[in-house]
Amino acid sequence: MKKAVLLVVLLFGLTACSTKFSYHFLDWAIGWELDDYVSLDKNQQKVVDGLIDKFVLWHQSEELGHYVAQLTEVEQLIQTNTLTPALWAEHVTLAKRHWFRLFEFALPEMLPIISSLTDEQVKQILTQSRKDEQELIKEFAGKTPEQLQQEADENLIEQFDDWLGSVTDEQKTLIHQYNQQRLSTLDMWLDYRHEWLRQFEVALGQRSDIPLLTERLTLLMTRPDELKSEKHRAILRQNTEAFGGLLLTINASLSAKQSKHFYKKLNKLIQDLRELNQEGIEKVAKAAKD
Repeated sequence: MKKAVLLVVLLFGLTACSTKFSYHFLDWAIGWELDDYVSLDKNQQKVVDGLIDKFVLWHQSEELGHYVAQLTEVEQLIQTNTLTPALWAEHVTLAKRHWFRLFEFALPEMLPIISSLTDEQVKQILTQSRKDEQELIKEFAGKTPEQLQQEADENLIEQFDDWLGSVTDEQKTLIHQYNQQRLSTLDMWLDYRHEWLRQFEVALGQRSDIPLLTERLTLLMTRPDELKSEKHRAILRQNTEAFGGLLLTINASLSAKQSKHFYKKLNKLIQDLRELNQEGIEKVAKAAKD
Protein backbone atom coordinates (compact mmCIF):
# COMPACT_ATOMS: atom_id res chain seq x y z
CA MET A 1 0.00 0.00 0.00
CA LYS A 2 1.28 3.46 -0.87
CA LYS A 3 2.47 5.77 1.85
CA ALA A 4 -0.40 7.70 3.40
CA VAL A 5 -0.54 11.43 3.64
CA LEU A 6 -1.90 12.83 6.88
CA LEU A 7 -5.19 13.63 5.20
CA VAL A 8 -7.68 14.20 7.96
CA VAL A 9 -5.71 15.51 10.90
CA LEU A 10 -7.76 18.70 10.92
CA LEU A 11 -10.49 17.84 8.44
CA PHE A 12 -13.34 17.09 10.83
CA GLY A 13 -11.93 17.59 14.30
CA LEU A 14 -13.37 14.18 15.12
CA THR A 15 -10.38 12.48 16.67
CA ALA A 16 -11.48 13.14 20.22
CA CYS A 17 -15.18 12.47 19.86
CA SER A 18 -15.75 10.01 17.04
CA THR A 19 -15.21 6.67 18.70
CA LYS A 20 -18.31 4.66 19.47
CA PHE A 21 -17.76 4.91 23.21
CA SER A 22 -17.45 8.69 23.40
CA TYR A 23 -20.12 9.35 20.76
CA HIS A 24 -22.69 7.70 22.99
CA PHE A 25 -22.06 10.48 25.51
CA LEU A 26 -22.66 13.22 22.94
CA ASP A 27 -26.02 14.23 24.39
CA TRP A 28 -24.48 14.59 27.84
CA ALA A 29 -21.57 16.61 26.46
CA ILE A 30 -23.90 19.06 24.68
CA GLY A 31 -25.96 19.56 27.83
CA TRP A 32 -22.84 20.00 29.95
CA GLU A 33 -21.47 22.64 27.58
CA LEU A 34 -24.81 24.48 27.58
CA ASP A 35 -24.86 24.55 31.38
CA ASP A 36 -21.68 26.63 31.30
CA TYR A 37 -23.57 29.44 29.58
CA VAL A 38 -27.09 29.53 30.96
CA SER A 39 -29.35 28.11 33.68
CA LEU A 40 -32.66 27.03 32.14
CA ASP A 41 -35.97 26.68 33.93
CA LYS A 42 -37.74 23.30 34.00
CA ASN A 43 -39.87 23.90 30.93
CA GLN A 44 -36.95 25.21 28.90
CA GLN A 45 -34.78 22.29 30.00
CA LYS A 46 -37.43 19.80 28.96
CA VAL A 47 -37.63 21.33 25.49
CA VAL A 48 -33.83 21.45 25.19
CA ASP A 49 -33.48 17.83 26.27
CA GLY A 50 -35.96 16.80 23.60
CA LEU A 51 -34.12 18.82 20.97
CA ILE A 52 -30.77 17.30 21.95
CA ASP A 53 -32.19 13.78 21.67
CA LYS A 54 -33.65 14.58 18.25
CA PHE A 55 -30.44 16.25 17.13
CA VAL A 56 -28.18 13.36 18.16
CA LEU A 57 -30.39 10.80 16.42
CA TRP A 58 -30.48 12.89 13.23
CA HIS A 59 -26.74 13.40 13.33
CA GLN A 60 -26.04 9.71 13.88
CA SER A 61 -28.47 8.42 11.26
CA GLU A 62 -27.88 11.02 8.53
CA GLU A 63 -24.75 13.11 9.04
CA LEU A 64 -22.18 10.48 9.92
CA GLY A 65 -22.68 8.91 6.51
CA HIS A 66 -21.43 12.16 4.93
CA TYR A 67 -18.28 12.01 7.05
CA VAL A 68 -17.61 8.44 5.99
CA ALA A 69 -18.13 9.33 2.34
CA GLN A 70 -15.78 12.29 2.47
CA LEU A 71 -13.04 10.49 4.39
CA THR A 72 -13.24 7.61 1.95
CA GLU A 73 -13.09 9.97 -1.03
CA VAL A 74 -10.03 11.78 0.26
CA GLU A 75 -8.35 8.47 1.04
CA GLN A 76 -8.98 7.45 -2.58
CA LEU A 77 -7.40 10.69 -3.79
CA ILE A 78 -4.32 9.83 -1.78
CA GLN A 79 -4.08 6.29 -3.05
CA THR A 80 -4.32 7.47 -6.65
CA ASN A 81 -1.88 10.38 -6.08
CA THR A 82 -4.53 12.85 -7.22
CA LEU A 83 -4.87 14.90 -4.03
CA THR A 84 -3.68 18.48 -4.58
CA PRO A 85 -3.51 21.54 -2.31
CA ALA A 86 -6.52 23.00 -4.14
CA LEU A 87 -8.53 19.80 -3.69
CA TRP A 88 -7.56 19.75 -0.03
CA ALA A 89 -8.95 23.28 0.34
CA GLU A 90 -12.19 22.17 -1.33
CA HIS A 91 -12.52 19.31 1.13
CA VAL A 92 -11.93 21.64 4.06
CA THR A 93 -14.77 23.81 2.71
CA LEU A 94 -16.97 20.73 2.46
CA ALA A 95 -16.10 19.78 6.04
CA LYS A 96 -17.18 23.25 7.17
CA ARG A 97 -20.49 22.69 5.42
CA HIS A 98 -20.99 19.59 7.56
CA TRP A 99 -20.54 21.82 10.60
CA PHE A 100 -22.92 24.52 9.39
CA ARG A 101 -25.55 21.90 8.59
CA LEU A 102 -25.76 21.11 12.32
CA PHE A 103 -27.12 24.59 12.93
CA GLU A 104 -29.36 24.52 9.88
CA PHE A 105 -31.03 21.47 11.39
CA ALA A 106 -31.26 22.72 14.97
CA LEU A 107 -31.99 26.42 14.46
CA PRO A 108 -35.75 26.23 13.74
CA GLU A 109 -36.35 24.44 17.05
CA MET A 110 -33.82 26.58 18.90
CA LEU A 111 -35.66 29.79 18.04
CA PRO A 112 -38.60 29.33 20.45
CA ILE A 113 -36.15 28.45 23.22
CA ILE A 114 -34.04 31.53 22.53
CA SER A 115 -37.07 33.80 22.34
CA SER A 116 -38.20 32.49 25.74
CA LEU A 117 -34.98 33.50 27.48
CA THR A 118 -35.29 36.05 30.25
CA ASP A 119 -33.11 39.14 30.49
CA GLU A 120 -31.18 37.44 33.28
CA GLN A 121 -30.55 34.35 31.18
CA VAL A 122 -29.35 36.47 28.26
CA LYS A 123 -27.05 38.28 30.66
CA GLN A 124 -25.60 34.92 31.74
CA ILE A 125 -24.92 33.90 28.14
CA LEU A 126 -23.29 37.20 27.19
CA THR A 127 -21.22 37.37 30.38
CA GLN A 128 -19.73 33.93 29.72
CA SER A 129 -19.25 34.70 26.03
CA ARG A 130 -17.37 37.92 26.84
CA LYS A 131 -15.30 36.04 29.39
CA ASP A 132 -14.37 33.50 26.69
CA GLU A 133 -13.37 36.33 24.37
CA GLN A 134 -11.20 38.01 26.99
CA GLU A 135 -9.48 34.73 27.83
CA LEU A 136 -8.77 34.21 24.15
CA ILE A 137 -7.29 37.70 23.79
CA LYS A 138 -5.22 37.15 26.95
CA GLU A 139 -3.89 33.89 25.52
CA PHE A 140 -2.24 35.75 22.64
CA ALA A 141 -1.57 39.16 24.19
CA GLY A 142 2.05 40.24 24.38
CA LYS A 143 3.44 37.24 22.53
CA THR A 144 6.07 37.80 19.88
CA PRO A 145 5.70 36.33 16.38
CA GLU A 146 8.46 33.88 17.32
CA GLN A 147 6.53 32.70 20.39
CA LEU A 148 3.33 32.31 18.38
CA GLN A 149 5.17 30.32 15.75
CA GLN A 150 6.75 28.07 18.38
CA GLU A 151 3.30 27.35 19.83
CA ALA A 152 1.95 26.65 16.34
CA ASP A 153 4.83 24.24 15.73
CA GLU A 154 4.17 22.44 19.01
CA ASN A 155 0.43 22.15 18.34
CA LEU A 156 0.91 20.72 14.85
CA ILE A 157 3.65 18.35 15.96
CA GLU A 158 1.37 17.04 18.70
CA GLN A 159 -1.39 16.35 16.19
CA PHE A 160 0.96 14.71 13.70
CA ASP A 161 2.40 12.61 16.53
CA ASP A 162 -1.09 11.39 17.29
CA TRP A 163 -1.73 10.30 13.71
CA LEU A 164 1.74 9.05 12.80
CA GLY A 165 2.95 7.64 16.11
CA SER A 166 5.82 10.14 16.16
CA VAL A 167 7.37 12.64 13.77
CA THR A 168 10.95 12.76 12.62
CA ASP A 169 13.28 15.74 12.85
CA GLU A 170 12.89 16.19 9.10
CA GLN A 171 9.10 16.35 9.47
CA LYS A 172 9.42 18.83 12.35
CA THR A 173 11.46 21.02 10.05
CA LEU A 174 8.76 20.83 7.37
CA ILE A 175 6.14 21.86 9.93
CA HIS A 176 8.34 24.74 11.09
CA GLN A 177 8.84 25.93 7.50
CA TYR A 178 5.08 25.82 6.89
CA ASN A 179 4.41 27.95 9.97
CA GLN A 180 7.14 30.39 8.93
CA GLN A 181 5.51 30.92 5.55
CA ARG A 182 1.90 30.87 6.75
CA LEU A 183 0.29 34.31 6.57
CA SER A 184 -0.87 35.65 9.91
CA THR A 185 -4.61 36.09 10.41
CA LEU A 186 -4.59 36.50 14.20
CA ASP A 187 -5.71 40.12 14.31
CA MET A 188 -8.34 39.56 11.62
CA TRP A 189 -9.57 36.44 13.41
CA LEU A 190 -9.91 38.25 16.74
CA ASP A 191 -11.74 41.12 15.00
CA TYR A 192 -14.06 38.61 13.34
CA ARG A 193 -14.84 36.90 16.65
CA HIS A 194 -15.54 40.27 18.27
CA GLU A 195 -17.91 41.26 15.47
CA TRP A 196 -19.64 37.86 15.67
CA LEU A 197 -20.22 38.33 19.40
CA ARG A 198 -21.45 41.90 18.87
CA GLN A 199 -24.03 40.76 16.34
CA PHE A 200 -24.99 37.81 18.55
CA GLU A 201 -25.67 40.25 21.38
CA VAL A 202 -27.83 42.36 19.07
CA ALA A 203 -29.76 39.25 18.00
CA LEU A 204 -30.47 38.23 21.58
CA GLY A 205 -31.56 41.76 22.39
CA GLN A 206 -34.18 41.50 19.59
CA ARG A 207 -35.23 37.92 20.38
CA SER A 208 -38.92 38.78 20.58
CA ASP A 209 -38.89 39.56 16.84
CA ILE A 210 -38.81 36.00 15.46
CA PRO A 211 -38.27 36.90 11.77
CA LEU A 212 -35.38 39.21 12.65
CA LEU A 213 -33.94 36.69 15.12
CA THR A 214 -34.13 34.01 12.45
CA GLU A 215 -32.35 36.20 9.92
CA ARG A 216 -29.56 37.18 12.28
CA LEU A 217 -28.92 33.72 13.72
CA THR A 218 -29.04 32.11 10.28
CA LEU A 219 -26.19 34.40 9.26
CA LEU A 220 -24.21 33.88 12.46
CA MET A 221 -24.65 30.12 12.66
CA THR A 222 -24.68 28.99 9.04
CA ARG A 223 -22.88 31.75 7.07
CA PRO A 224 -20.38 33.24 9.54
CA ASP A 225 -17.67 33.61 6.90
CA GLU A 226 -19.70 36.48 5.48
CA LEU A 227 -18.56 38.50 8.51
CA LYS A 228 -14.94 38.10 7.42
CA SER A 229 -13.32 40.56 5.05
CA GLU A 230 -12.42 39.52 1.51
CA LYS A 231 -8.76 39.79 2.50
CA HIS A 232 -9.30 37.52 5.49
CA ARG A 233 -11.08 34.91 3.40
CA ALA A 234 -8.41 35.05 0.69
CA ILE A 235 -5.59 34.53 3.19
CA LEU A 236 -7.43 31.67 4.84
CA ARG A 237 -7.80 29.99 1.46
CA GLN A 238 -4.10 30.52 0.72
CA ASN A 239 -3.09 29.10 4.11
CA THR A 240 -5.40 26.12 3.67
CA GLU A 241 -3.84 25.28 0.32
CA ALA A 242 -0.39 25.71 1.88
CA PHE A 243 -1.36 23.23 4.57
CA GLY A 244 -2.46 20.83 1.87
CA GLY A 245 1.01 21.23 0.37
CA LEU A 246 2.52 20.41 3.77
CA LEU A 247 0.50 17.20 3.94
CA LEU A 248 1.70 16.14 0.52
CA THR A 249 5.31 16.91 1.42
CA ILE A 250 5.11 14.98 4.67
CA ASN A 251 3.51 12.13 2.76
CA ALA A 252 6.68 11.73 0.78
CA SER A 253 8.68 11.45 3.99
CA LEU A 254 6.60 8.83 5.83
CA SER A 255 8.23 5.65 6.99
CA ALA A 256 6.46 2.30 6.64
CA LYS A 257 5.82 2.36 10.39
CA GLN A 258 4.23 5.82 10.25
CA SER A 259 2.10 4.84 7.27
CA LYS A 260 0.88 1.72 9.06
CA HIS A 261 0.03 3.74 12.19
CA PHE A 262 -1.86 6.31 10.17
CA TYR A 263 -3.91 3.86 8.15
CA LYS A 264 -4.77 1.84 11.24
CA LYS A 265 -6.05 4.98 12.99
CA LEU A 266 -7.87 6.26 9.92
CA ASN A 267 -9.55 2.95 9.17
CA LYS A 268 -10.64 2.65 12.81
CA LEU A 269 -12.17 6.12 12.61
CA ILE A 270 -14.03 5.34 9.38
CA GLN A 271 -15.24 2.00 10.71
CA ASP A 272 -16.48 3.56 13.95
CA LEU A 273 -18.35 6.24 12.03
CA ARG A 274 -19.85 3.68 9.67
CA GLU A 275 -21.05 1.47 12.54
CA LEU A 276 -22.44 4.43 14.46
CA ASN A 277 -24.27 5.56 11.33
CA GLN A 278 -25.81 2.12 10.89
CA GLU A 279 -26.89 2.07 14.54
CA GLY A 280 -28.61 5.41 14.00
CA ILE A 281 -30.40 4.19 10.88
CA GLU A 282 -31.63 1.15 12.78
CA LYS A 283 -32.87 3.36 15.64
CA VAL A 284 -34.87 5.48 13.22
CA ALA A 285 -36.34 2.39 11.56
CA LYS A 286 -37.28 0.90 14.92
CA ALA A 287 -38.92 4.15 16.06
CA ALA A 288 -40.96 4.26 12.85
CA LYS A 289 -42.34 0.80 13.60
CA ASP A 290 -43.19 1.53 17.24
